[in-house]
Amino acid sequence: MNSSSPSIACILEARELKKSFLFKGELSTVLEGLNFSLSQGQFISIIGPSGCGKSTFLELLCGITRPDRGQIFFCGEEITGKTGILGYMPQDDLLFPWLTTMQNILLPVRVRGANMNEARQRIAELIPLFGLQNHLNYLPNQLSGGLKQRVALMRTYMSSAKVLLLDEPLAKLDALTRAQLQTWLKEIVAKLQLTIILVTHDIDEAIMLSDRIDLMSIAPGCISESINIDRTTTHSDLDLYNLKQQIQAMFIDL
Repeated sequence: MNSSSPSIACILEARELKKSFLFKGELSTVLEGLNFSLSQGQFISIIGPSGCGKSTFLELLCGITRPDRGQIFFCGEEITGKTGILGYMPQDDLLFPWLTTMQNILLPVRVRGANMNEARQRIAELIPLFGLQNHLNYLPNQLSGGLKQRVALMRTYMSSAKVLLLDEPLAKLDALTRAQLQTWLKEIVAKLQLTIILVTHDIDEAIMLSDRIDLMSIAPGCISESINIDRTTTHSDLDLYNLKQQIQAMFIDL
């Protein structure tokens, strides 16, 4: 576990991002001087105090909103303010209540105008991996919270984006379901070789899932610390405990 930079080529980069919003008639700066890089196959968790701009950062990356200043590059091309390039899964599942599980999963395929038969074949291969084989014809109100998040993640995956942005997808689940889905998500990431940026408040979750943990400072937010975790090494419980203590100490200083 260290703070060195990965040697794999960067595919996503944010440079000197700044973003402000009007709040009660006054301009409030949420992000300023934020720099970030992501390599293919990395799983990066972003943690920081409430209100430091973590969700705003994901919205900038996927083009929902534009920065006041700064640029975002994907595979060497500027994508600042462009949508449809990175996959985005917000905290709420946002499943359409009148669509079945299968119809919700197919939605991004329809939006792209891609081949539906090929998409259905791919979904048939993936359904057992996502644990949804018995729920394809269910409406969202017939699904548990954990199943809804599985559907939402699969829908995001079917956008065919090379990078998935997950904004606290497990935050509203009960502790047992959350622990189960953390283990499941780790397996999914490994099997599908996903590249992910996860926003979370849960330090244990970040340590369990990540190759790198980025800490954001209080608003105006920026990346203040980065900690790499070597996933090729088996870490002892003491190592993980010490890492958690280290991160908690960093929070005190933010």
